[in-house]
Parts: sequence; C-alpha cells; structure tokens
Amino acid sequence: MDLSTHPQAYIRPSANGGTFGGLSAYTDDVVSLCQAAKYDFVIVESVGLGQSEIELSKSVDMMVLVLPPAGGDELQGVKKGIVEVAEAIVINKADGDLQAAARQTASDYKAATRYGSYHRHPNWSTPPVILVSAHAKTGLDKLWGKIQEYWKTMEESGDLIRKRQDQAHYWTWKNLNRLFIQHMHCHAKETADDMNQKLDSGQITPRAAAKRLMESILESMGDDQKR
Repeated sequence: MDLSTHPQAYIRPSANGGTFGGLSAYTDDVVSLCQAAKYDFVIVESVGLGQSEIELSKSVDMMVLVLPPAGGDELQGVKKGIVEVAEAIVINKADGDLQAAARQTASDYKAATRYGSYHRHPNWSTPPVILVSAHAKTGLDKLWGKIQEYWKTMEESGDLIRKRQDQAHYWTWKNLNRLFIQHMHCHAKETADDMNQKLDSGQITPRAAAKRLMESILESMGDDQKR
C-alpha cells in the first residue's frame, strides 16, 4: 500500500526548529492530536542516526530502527546507542546485489542484541531483526506481524499504559523546562546578559549563574501576578 497517495492517510512534515532530539518540540502534541482524530496508526519518522534521535522513543509506543545493509561500519546503530531503545530493527534493501550484505547485517545485529546489555520492557527484552525490501515488497507482512505481536504483548502485560505514563511525565518536565527558558528570554534577559558577561570573565560559576537566573525568573513571575 502506498501511503503517500492513500485517501485516508494524513502526512504532515514537521521541522525540528533547531530542537535537539530528532523531532519538533510539539511532535508529541501532534501525535496526541492524531489519536484524538481517531487515526488508528500514527507513524513518526526521524532522519539521522545518533543519540539525539533517542528522544523519539518518548513519543511513540514502538520504536522501529530502519537500517540499510552495512558498509564498513557494520554496527553503526550499536555504536551510536540508538539500538538500546529500539523495539524492532529492520534491515531494508534486502534485494538484488545487496541481499547478501543485508543478511550479514541482520546476523550482526541479532548477535549484538542477544549478547548486549539493553534495558527494555520485561516482556519484550530482545528486539526482532527483520529483513525487508521496500522495492520488492518482501518482509512487510513479517514486520507488521511483529508490530501486532508487540502491541498485544505490551497491552496485555500493562507495559503499554506504564510506558505512556512515563512519556507523559517526561514531556511535562520537558515542556516546563522549555517554558522556563522562554520566560527567561522575555522577562529576565538583562539578568541573563549580565550572567553571560560574568561567566566570560570568570566572575561567577555556572551553578551560581543558574541559581541567579532562577531567582530572577521567580521574581519576574511574582511581579506578573501582582499586576
């Protein structure tokens, strides 16, 4: 099925706006909005491969890592650390001249996840490694089967609701941090500039500067309430 032309599929690009984590600061809100709009299946795609993309796992029920057949750096995902949060690993382009390389890559990742120390859910400890060819449309049924198996396992064990609760807590504090920074730029800019100058000249430590900024933010919030 080609989702890009399907009449019931809604596709929306979202720039990260300079936000670290591989996704926009509002991606989690967009996912919640799509769920409220009764979309049964929401896919969040992030480009790149690195520690910053790990935050994507805080917005989805299942993290699927898609990799090409390795060339030189066979275990790039393991080295970057992102495999630690993946619930499934997909080796794409498993067709034609790349089929042998794809099988070898899958074998390498199976061994790495089998013997590595990865913290996942108690009922889904080792991510399956699946060979897929988007061009030949092979392996997609197996991938979908594993997604359904994961969903059923997580839902029946109660791990799914616990994961979503943890995500809600994470985004609450993440958004609080973002709002504090926005408030600081609007209401404590003079103090922030003063702290930057003192930091540059070595007159204050980072910890002391952070404490002074927090005091300035709280003072400005108190002034707002008095008004």
